[in-house]
Amino acid sequence: MEKTERLLAITLLLQARGKMTARHLADILGVSTRTIYRDIDTLSLAHIPISMDYGPGGGYYLPGDYHFESTIFTPEEAVSLVLSADMAGNYSLFADDDGLQRALLKLEAALPEQYRVDVKAARKRILFDTTAWYDRAGRAGRSAPVNSVFLESIRLAVLGENQLEILYPANDAPGVQWLRVDPYGLVYKGLSRRRVRTGIWYLVAYCHNCHTFCTFRVGYIEDLRVLDAQANIQPDFDLRSYWQEARQYLEEQTHPFALVLRVQSSTRPNLSGDTTILQEEPDGSIVVQVNVESLEAAISYVLALGTGATVLSPSNMRAAVAEAARSIAEMYD
Repeated sequence: MEKTERLLAITLLLQARGKMTARHLADILGVSTRTIYRDIDTLSLAHIPISMDYGPGGGYYLPGDYHFESTIFTPEEAVSLVLSADMAGNYSLFADDDGLQRALLKLEAALPEQYRVDVKAARKRILFDTTAWYDRAGRAGRSAPVNSVFLESIRLAVLGENQLEILYPANDAPGVQWLRVDPYGLVYKGLSRRRVRTGIWYLVAYCHNCHTFCTFRVGYIEDLRVLDAQANIQPDFDLRSYWQEARQYLEEQTHPFALVLRVQSSTRPNLSGDTTILQEEPDGSIVVQVNVESLEAAISYVLALGTGATVLSPSNMRAAVAEAARSIAEMYD
Protein backbone atom coordinates (compact mmCIF):
# COMPACT_ATOMS: atom_id res chain seq x y z
CA MET A 1 0.00 0.00 0.00
CA GLU A 2 1.42 3.38 -1.02
CA LYS A 3 1.70 6.15 1.59
CA THR A 4 -1.22 8.19 0.23
CA GLU A 5 -3.49 5.13 0.30
CA ARG A 6 -2.28 4.28 3.81
CA LEU A 7 -2.96 7.79 5.14
CA LEU A 8 -6.45 7.67 3.69
CA ALA A 9 -7.04 4.19 5.10
CA ILE A 10 -5.97 5.30 8.60
CA THR A 11 -8.36 8.25 8.48
CA LEU A 12 -11.25 6.10 7.25
CA LEU A 13 -10.54 3.38 9.82
CA LEU A 14 -10.54 5.85 12.70
CA GLN A 15 -13.70 7.53 11.46
CA ALA A 16 -15.57 4.26 10.96
CA ARG A 17 -14.27 2.12 13.83
CA GLY A 18 -13.47 4.67 16.52
CA LYS A 19 -10.48 4.39 18.85
CA MET A 20 -7.63 2.19 17.58
CA THR A 21 -4.09 1.55 18.80
CA ALA A 22 -1.01 1.96 16.63
CA ARG A 23 -0.41 -1.78 16.94
CA HIS A 24 -3.90 -2.57 15.67
CA LEU A 25 -3.54 -0.17 12.73
CA ALA A 26 -0.12 -1.61 11.91
CA ASP A 27 -1.46 -5.18 11.89
CA ILE A 28 -4.34 -4.27 9.59
CA LEU A 29 -2.25 -2.26 7.14
CA GLY A 30 0.76 -4.60 7.16
CA VAL A 31 3.36 -2.07 8.33
CA SER A 32 5.37 -1.38 11.50
CA THR A 33 4.12 0.67 14.43
CA ARG A 34 6.95 3.14 13.69
CA THR A 35 5.40 3.72 10.25
CA ILE A 36 2.00 4.33 11.85
CA TYR A 37 3.54 6.91 14.22
CA ARG A 38 5.06 8.73 11.25
CA ASP A 39 1.75 8.58 9.38
CA ILE A 40 -0.12 10.03 12.34
CA ASP A 41 2.37 12.91 12.43
CA THR A 42 1.82 13.50 8.70
CA LEU A 43 -1.95 13.53 9.14
CA SER A 44 -1.68 15.97 12.04
CA LEU A 45 0.43 18.33 9.93
CA ALA A 46 -2.33 18.14 7.31
CA HIS A 47 -4.78 19.37 9.99
CA ILE A 48 -6.58 16.04 10.43
CA PRO A 49 -7.66 16.33 14.12
CA ILE A 50 -6.38 12.98 15.42
CA SER A 51 -6.22 12.73 19.21
CA MET A 52 -4.62 10.15 21.50
CA ASP A 53 -5.74 8.55 24.78
CA TYR A 54 -2.97 6.89 26.81
CA GLY A 55 -3.14 3.90 29.09
CA PRO A 56 -5.34 0.78 29.03
CA GLY A 57 -8.16 1.15 26.51
CA GLY A 58 -6.36 4.06 24.87
CA GLY A 59 -5.59 4.69 21.23
CA TYR A 60 -5.94 7.18 18.39
CA TYR A 61 -9.35 8.59 17.52
CA LEU A 62 -11.16 11.34 15.59
CA PRO A 63 -13.85 13.66 16.96
CA GLY A 64 -17.33 12.26 16.49
CA ASP A 65 -18.39 15.25 14.37
CA TYR A 66 -15.30 15.15 12.11
CA HIS A 67 -15.92 15.39 8.37
CA PHE A 68 -13.55 15.57 5.43
CA GLU A 69 -12.62 19.11 4.48
CA SER A 70 -12.41 19.10 0.70
CA THR A 71 -10.69 22.50 0.49
CA ILE A 72 -7.42 20.98 1.72
CA PHE A 73 -7.19 19.04 -1.59
CA THR A 74 -6.27 20.27 -5.05
CA PRO A 75 -8.32 18.73 -7.90
CA GLU A 76 -5.41 16.41 -8.71
CA GLU A 77 -5.09 15.34 -5.07
CA ALA A 78 -8.84 14.76 -4.83
CA VAL A 79 -8.80 12.43 -7.83
CA SER A 80 -5.80 10.55 -6.44
CA LEU A 81 -7.37 10.18 -2.99
CA VAL A 82 -10.71 8.90 -4.25
CA LEU A 83 -9.03 6.46 -6.63
CA SER A 84 -6.88 5.32 -3.72
CA ALA A 85 -10.09 4.80 -1.76
CA ASP A 86 -11.47 2.73 -4.63
CA MET A 87 -8.37 0.57 -4.49
CA ALA A 88 -8.48 0.39 -0.70
CA GLY A 89 -12.11 -0.64 -0.96
CA ASN A 90 -10.91 -3.96 -2.37
CA TYR A 91 -8.69 -4.71 0.63
CA SER A 92 -9.86 -7.23 3.17
CA LEU A 93 -9.93 -4.52 5.86
CA PHE A 94 -12.82 -2.86 3.96
CA ALA A 95 -14.71 -6.05 3.11
CA ASP A 96 -18.23 -6.27 4.56
CA ASP A 97 -17.64 -3.15 6.69
CA ASP A 98 -20.61 -0.80 6.29
CA GLY A 99 -18.96 1.87 8.42
CA LEU A 100 -15.96 2.10 6.15
CA GLN A 101 -18.11 2.09 3.05
CA ARG A 102 -20.09 5.02 4.47
CA ALA A 103 -16.80 6.82 5.21
CA LEU A 104 -15.76 6.35 1.59
CA LEU A 105 -19.05 7.83 0.42
CA LYS A 106 -18.62 10.80 2.78
CA LEU A 107 -15.16 11.45 1.37
CA GLU A 108 -16.49 11.69 -2.17
CA ALA A 109 -19.63 13.60 -1.20
CA ALA A 110 -17.49 16.29 0.47
CA LEU A 111 -15.79 17.14 -2.82
CA PRO A 112 -16.89 20.11 -4.96
CA GLU A 113 -18.94 19.32 -8.07
CA GLN A 114 -16.04 19.89 -10.49
CA TYR A 115 -13.86 17.54 -8.46
CA ARG A 116 -16.54 14.86 -8.70
CA VAL A 117 -16.68 15.32 -12.48
CA ASP A 118 -12.92 14.74 -12.63
CA VAL A 119 -13.25 11.68 -10.38
CA LYS A 120 -15.99 10.23 -12.60
CA ALA A 121 -13.82 10.69 -15.69
CA ALA A 122 -10.82 9.11 -13.95
CA ARG A 123 -12.86 6.07 -12.91
CA LYS A 124 -13.59 5.36 -16.57
CA ARG A 125 -9.86 5.27 -17.30
CA ILE A 126 -8.30 3.62 -14.23
CA LEU A 127 -9.44 0.19 -13.09
CA PHE A 128 -8.41 -1.84 -10.02
CA ASP A 129 -8.80 -5.60 -10.37
CA THR A 130 -7.80 -7.00 -6.97
CA THR A 131 -9.98 -10.12 -6.89
CA ALA A 132 -6.89 -12.35 -6.58
CA TRP A 133 -5.92 -10.84 -3.22
CA TYR A 134 -7.91 -13.35 -1.20
CA ASP A 135 -6.92 -16.85 -0.16
CA ARG A 136 -9.35 -19.72 0.33
CA ALA A 137 -10.27 -18.43 3.77
CA GLY A 138 -11.08 -15.01 2.30
CA ARG A 139 -8.16 -13.24 3.97
CA ALA A 140 -5.60 -11.08 2.23
CA GLY A 141 -1.92 -10.95 3.18
CA ARG A 142 0.43 -8.03 3.58
CA SER A 143 0.75 -5.62 0.69
CA ALA A 144 3.95 -5.21 -1.30
CA PRO A 145 4.95 -1.93 -2.98
CA VAL A 146 4.22 -1.74 -6.68
CA ASN A 147 6.30 0.87 -8.44
CA SER A 148 7.10 1.80 -12.02
CA VAL A 149 9.26 4.68 -13.10
CA PHE A 150 6.82 5.66 -15.87
CA LEU A 151 3.52 5.04 -14.09
CA GLU A 152 2.80 8.65 -13.12
CA SER A 153 3.62 9.95 -16.62
CA ILE A 154 1.31 7.33 -18.14
CA ARG A 155 -1.47 8.17 -15.69
CA LEU A 156 -1.30 11.85 -16.60
CA ALA A 157 -1.28 11.00 -20.31
CA VAL A 158 -4.31 8.74 -19.88
CA LEU A 159 -6.29 11.45 -18.05
CA GLY A 160 -5.05 14.21 -20.40
CA GLU A 161 -5.60 12.12 -23.55
CA ASN A 162 -2.07 12.68 -24.84
CA GLN A 163 -0.44 10.31 -27.32
CA LEU A 164 2.55 8.31 -26.09
CA GLU A 165 5.60 6.75 -27.67
CA ILE A 166 6.82 3.73 -25.71
CA LEU A 167 9.95 1.63 -26.09
CA TYR A 168 8.63 -1.90 -25.62
CA PRO A 169 9.85 -5.49 -26.20
CA ALA A 170 9.00 -6.79 -29.67
CA ASN A 171 6.57 -9.70 -29.85
CA ASP A 172 8.12 -11.61 -32.73
CA ALA A 173 11.85 -10.86 -32.41
CA PRO A 174 14.54 -10.12 -29.82
CA GLY A 175 15.01 -6.51 -28.81
CA VAL A 176 12.69 -3.54 -28.37
CA GLN A 177 10.84 -1.15 -30.65
CA TRP A 178 9.25 2.29 -30.45
CA LEU A 179 5.46 2.24 -30.62
CA ARG A 180 3.07 5.17 -30.91
CA VAL A 181 -0.11 4.61 -28.91
CA ASP A 182 -3.34 6.30 -27.88
CA PRO A 183 -3.66 5.57 -24.12
CA TYR A 184 -7.19 4.47 -23.19
CA GLY A 185 -6.71 3.34 -19.61
CA LEU A 186 -4.64 1.86 -16.80
CA VAL A 187 -5.49 -1.43 -15.08
CA TYR A 188 -3.99 -2.68 -11.83
CA LYS A 189 -4.23 -6.48 -11.72
CA GLY A 190 -3.75 -7.91 -8.24
CA LEU A 191 -1.63 -11.03 -7.85
CA SER A 192 -1.82 -13.54 -5.02
CA ARG A 193 1.48 -14.46 -3.40
CA ARG A 194 2.26 -16.34 -0.22
CA ARG A 195 1.56 -13.88 2.63
CA VAL A 196 1.91 -10.99 0.18
CA ARG A 197 -0.47 -8.87 -1.87
CA THR A 198 1.05 -7.36 -4.95
CA GLY A 199 0.06 -6.64 -8.53
CA ILE A 200 0.93 -5.50 -12.03
CA TRP A 201 0.00 -2.31 -13.86
CA TYR A 202 -1.11 -2.61 -17.48
CA LEU A 203 -1.58 0.13 -20.07
CA VAL A 204 -4.53 -0.39 -22.41
CA ALA A 205 -3.92 1.53 -25.63
CA TYR A 206 -4.58 1.64 -29.35
CA CYS A 207 -1.30 0.91 -31.12
CA HIS A 208 -0.70 2.87 -34.33
CA ASN A 209 1.97 0.38 -35.42
CA CYS A 210 -0.21 -2.75 -35.23
CA HIS A 211 -3.59 -0.98 -35.76
CA THR A 212 -5.37 -2.64 -32.88
CA PHE A 213 -5.96 -2.36 -29.14
CA CYS A 214 -3.14 -3.85 -27.04
CA THR A 215 -2.37 -4.47 -23.38
CA PHE A 216 1.14 -3.37 -22.39
CA ARG A 217 2.76 -4.29 -19.09
CA VAL A 218 3.95 -0.98 -17.63
CA GLY A 219 6.97 -2.57 -15.95
CA TYR A 220 8.26 -3.73 -19.36
CA ILE A 221 8.32 -0.21 -20.83
CA GLU A 222 11.99 0.76 -21.17
CA ASP A 223 11.50 4.37 -22.22
CA LEU A 224 8.62 6.73 -22.80
CA ARG A 225 7.82 10.03 -24.49
CA VAL A 226 4.64 12.03 -23.84
CA LEU A 227 3.61 13.80 -27.06
CA ASP A 228 1.73 17.07 -27.51
CA ALA A 229 -0.58 15.38 -30.01
CA GLN A 230 -4.02 14.52 -28.65
CA ALA A 231 -5.07 10.87 -28.67
CA ASN A 232 -8.03 9.87 -30.80
CA ILE A 233 -10.24 8.30 -28.11
CA GLN A 234 -13.37 6.40 -29.12
CA PRO A 235 -16.13 7.67 -26.81
CA ASP A 236 -17.90 4.30 -26.62
CA PHE A 237 -14.83 2.35 -25.47
CA ASP A 238 -15.55 0.42 -22.26
CA LEU A 239 -12.36 -0.29 -20.30
CA ARG A 240 -14.03 -2.78 -17.94
CA SER A 241 -15.48 -4.85 -20.80
CA TYR A 242 -12.18 -4.81 -22.66
CA TRP A 243 -10.32 -5.92 -19.53
CA GLN A 244 -12.61 -8.89 -18.96
CA GLU A 245 -11.48 -10.38 -22.28
CA ALA A 246 -7.85 -9.27 -21.95
CA ARG A 247 -7.62 -10.72 -18.44
CA GLN A 248 -8.80 -14.13 -19.63
CA TYR A 249 -6.12 -14.14 -22.33
CA LEU A 250 -3.41 -13.04 -19.89
CA GLU A 251 -4.36 -15.72 -17.39
CA GLU A 252 -4.16 -18.36 -20.12
CA GLN A 253 -0.67 -17.11 -21.04
CA THR A 254 0.65 -16.77 -17.48
CA HIS A 255 0.81 -19.84 -15.27
CA PRO A 256 2.53 -20.06 -11.86
CA PHE A 257 6.18 -20.92 -12.38
CA ALA A 258 8.68 -22.17 -9.78
CA LEU A 259 12.43 -22.00 -10.27
CA VAL A 260 15.30 -23.04 -8.02
CA LEU A 261 18.37 -20.81 -7.80
CA ARG A 262 21.75 -20.89 -6.12
CA VAL A 263 22.28 -17.33 -4.89
CA GLN A 264 25.59 -15.88 -3.71
CA SER A 265 25.67 -14.23 -0.29
CA SER A 266 26.25 -10.78 -1.81
CA THR A 267 23.12 -11.13 -3.96
CA ARG A 268 20.75 -12.33 -1.21
CA PRO A 269 19.53 -8.78 -0.36
CA ASN A 270 18.31 -8.45 -3.97
CA LEU A 271 15.86 -11.34 -3.69
CA SER A 272 12.20 -10.31 -3.72
CA GLY A 273 8.73 -11.75 -4.07
CA ASP A 274 7.57 -15.22 -3.01
CA THR A 275 10.80 -16.98 -2.00
CA THR A 276 11.58 -20.02 0.15
CA ILE A 277 15.11 -20.90 1.29
CA LEU A 278 15.73 -24.60 0.66
CA GLN A 279 19.34 -24.85 1.81
CA GLU A 280 22.01 -22.70 3.48
CA GLU A 281 25.64 -23.18 2.43
CA PRO A 282 28.73 -22.62 4.65
CA ASP A 283 29.96 -19.82 2.37
CA GLY A 284 26.77 -17.81 2.91
CA SER A 285 25.14 -18.72 -0.39
CA ILE A 286 21.70 -20.28 -0.45
CA VAL A 287 19.52 -22.51 -2.59
CA VAL A 288 16.14 -20.81 -2.93
CA GLN A 289 12.83 -21.49 -4.65
CA VAL A 290 11.17 -18.49 -6.28
CA ASN A 291 7.54 -18.52 -7.43
CA VAL A 292 6.63 -16.15 -10.26
CA GLU A 293 3.64 -15.84 -12.55
CA SER A 294 5.16 -17.05 -15.84
CA LEU A 295 8.25 -18.23 -17.71
CA GLU A 296 8.78 -14.71 -19.07
CA ALA A 297 8.69 -13.23 -15.57
CA ALA A 298 11.12 -15.92 -14.38
CA ILE A 299 13.62 -14.99 -17.10
CA SER A 300 13.40 -11.30 -16.16
CA TYR A 301 13.82 -12.17 -12.47
CA VAL A 302 17.00 -14.20 -13.07
CA LEU A 303 18.54 -11.64 -15.42
CA ALA A 304 17.94 -8.89 -12.83
CA LEU A 305 20.09 -10.84 -10.32
CA GLY A 306 23.00 -10.89 -12.77
CA THR A 307 25.95 -13.18 -12.12
CA GLY A 308 25.02 -13.57 -8.47
CA ALA A 309 22.41 -16.26 -9.20
CA THR A 310 22.55 -19.57 -11.05
CA VAL A 311 19.50 -21.50 -12.22
CA LEU A 312 19.47 -25.06 -10.89
CA SER A 313 16.06 -26.10 -12.19
CA PRO A 314 14.07 -26.53 -14.31
CA SER A 315 16.55 -27.34 -17.03
CA ASN A 316 14.63 -25.55 -19.79
CA MET A 317 14.86 -22.40 -17.69
CA ARG A 318 18.66 -22.46 -17.89
CA ALA A 319 18.45 -22.58 -21.69
CA ALA A 320 15.85 -19.78 -21.78
CA VAL A 321 17.98 -17.46 -19.62
CA ALA A 322 21.08 -18.21 -21.74
CA GLU A 323 19.18 -17.44 -24.95
CA ALA A 324 17.80 -14.18 -23.51
CA ALA A 325 21.30 -13.13 -22.42
CA ARG A 326 22.69 -13.87 -25.88
CA SER A 327 19.93 -11.83 -27.52
CA ILE A 328 20.70 -8.86 -25.24
CA ALA A 329 24.43 -9.12 -26.00
CA GLU A 330 23.76 -9.27 -29.75
CA MET A 331 21.50 -6.23 -29.54
CA TYR A 332 24.23 -4.16 -27.90
CA ASP A 333 26.90 -5.48 -30.26
